[in-house]
Amino acid sequence: MDSNFLLIVLLLVLGFGLLLLIFLMRLLSNILPYLYAIARIRAKEARLLKPETMEELVNTGSLAEIASLLENTEYALAMQGLVLENAESIERLLERQTADIYSEVAGMLPEKVQPVFAYLQQQWDVRNIKTLLRGLRSGLPAEKIMAAVLPFGTLDVELLRKMSEAAGIEDVLPLFEITPYGALAQQLQAYEQTESLLPLESMLDKVLLETMWRQVEAGGPLQVLQPFFAARIDALTIKILMRAKRDHLLLADVEPYIISGGHASQRLIRAFDEVDDVSALASELEGSSYYKPVMDALADYDRHGSLFALEKVLDETALAIGRDTAVTQPYGIAPVLGFLARKDVEVRNIRAISRAKEAGLAPEYIRELVLNV
Repeated sequence: MDSNFLLIVLLLVLGFGLLLLIFLMRLLSNILPYLYAIARIRAKEARLLKPETMEELVNTGSLAEIASLLENTEYALAMQGLVLENAESIERLLERQTADIYSEVAGMLPEKVQPVFAYLQQQWDVRNIKTLLRGLRSGLPAEKIMAAVLPFGTLDVELLRKMSEAAGIEDVLPLFEITPYGALAQQLQAYEQTESLLPLESMLDKVLLETMWRQVEAGGPLQVLQPFFAARIDALTIKILMRAKRDHLLLADVEPYIISGGHASQRLIRAFDEVDDVSALASELEGSSYYKPVMDALADYDRHGSLFALEKVLDETALAIGRDTAVTQPYGIAPVLGFLARKDVEVRNIRAISRAKEAGLAPEYIRELVLNV
């Protein structure tokens, strides 16, 4: 009897051991493809600018001092040969260096997460298209527009060059019909009515994020990125809704630009036509990660009538959610996108500081422009 009992116990132990081994093997198969990439990402994260360096940039006296400080950072190699004429010179340098990093990181990704690689490329499509549209709107010559376009994306450079030579935005929008951004071609009437780039840029964000959201929702290895992309969608959607409420628009007026997906923003969409103002709309965020930061920033909106403070805390909260996703998923794709998000914030902050310094703003005002995550 004792021997039978011991045999049963042994079989149970072996069974549990086999299940544990299978679990560990599956876990390792998911982790191993990322180990090398994550090690390199950690090294790059260590070279991101420290808060004290960012504070030094805020307190500099000129663009030349900003350039000098950057020569002692990760941007040193990119700074070689820089002809410093204005803040735009620094911006072009930052964009080129960031494109190189995106290209390098994309090459680290394993085959099974290639949709993320496609997303990284499409992000640069969107950046390039926005650069092109802004250049056309400002009447810049084609060569100057193309100098700001970076060839890290899916769009053919020759097509972008042809677009840069268009007489105006009305002439360039139909050219997007043959691209993944064909929805822009349908925005000609909206642009002619408003003469604003906001509907066009909102549509670009919608196309980009909805494409990625479908991949995330389909499950598989990208599902762990749901909080990351939900936060990005929520932040953009809430901004659109707040601008619309401030301008006394109806939901129907902005519905074409609202991005499908996300979590926190869905409640605002349902309540939009039932509330009277931005403050009442913000209160609908109760229970979400955005509620407290947004409510704290409402006082600034009430004083100045500007949505800047609200939009800033939305961006900071979305980035914090992305950071937390990377921390809780340390062995997959999340740390890679978490690093790229932090890199984008760093570049955005340096650009904002450079522009503000060129405009002669005092450090106390420049400091308010810096995103803190």
